[in-house]
Amino acid sequence: MAFEFAGNVYGAAPFVMEKVQASANCYQGQLLRLDVDAGGVVEPVAVAAAGPDTTSYIAGLCSAVRTSPTYDSTYQGDLATYDTTQAAQIANDPKGPTLVDVTIIRPGDKIKAPICKGTIGTNLDLLTATAISTDGLTVTHNAITTSTSFYSVIYCRTGLNKGQYRRVTTGATGTQTVLVAFTYDVAVGDTFVVANVGGLPGSTAHFDVDSQFQAIDGGGQNNSYYRGQILELNLETAGYEWMVFTIYGMHLAHFL
Repeated sequence: MAFEFAGNVYGAAPFVMEKVQASANCYQGQLLRLDVDAGGVVEPVAVAAAGPDTTSYIAGLCSAVRTSPTYDSTYQGDLATYDTTQAAQIANDPKGPTLVDVTIIRPGDKIKAPICKGTIGTNLDLLTATAISTDGLTVTHNAITTSTSFYSVIYCRTGLNKGQYRRVTTGATGTQTVLVAFTYDVAVGDTFVVANVGGLPGSTAHFDVDSQFQAIDGGGQNNSYYRGQILELNLETAGYEWMVFTIYGMHLAHFL
């Protein structure tokens, strides 16, 4: 699973721009931005450069490869190989520059994306509680990637609080503090997971992309990010974490 269109909050159908010229190697399921300086139209989005990012303008999702698609097992999708020379274009099928279909992302479009740590196939850190919390406000655990105060979410996978989500109000590597207590005491051995995605459903997403531009990097410290609206969040199963969200218009290239 990579980035995919998941509907529109206003009921609009997806809008697909067909046969768009690529400016770099593109993989099906990647988040794409407008080309900056490579002579084509779209290329994979960049990792956020600021909080919030102001340099990449997101065009949409790579929904199909039109020119000489080849399946890539690492990216688990078709590859569009960017080329510029006459010889390469003559060898293409169909002949010419590399083309992809782009599902344009508009304000209100819902995007579903997997959540990983750094790259697809690497799971978020599992937290195992090492101390009791009788007020449900603190989870003390093994060291993990640093969470970010107010921009991280903690989820209980096992224990009396299984299934509960809380916003992290004080982030750290070995302790997560919340303001809204877990309903029951935290016991030694309870397990949790933290995703650095911004907040709970209904709140603002602060998200960045993984190294393959096919997922949300929920393990990176959330200082540079894109923003949107979190609609659904699921951290229940390792390797199958995902989020449904919209992207704020300030990051989008199209306002159709």
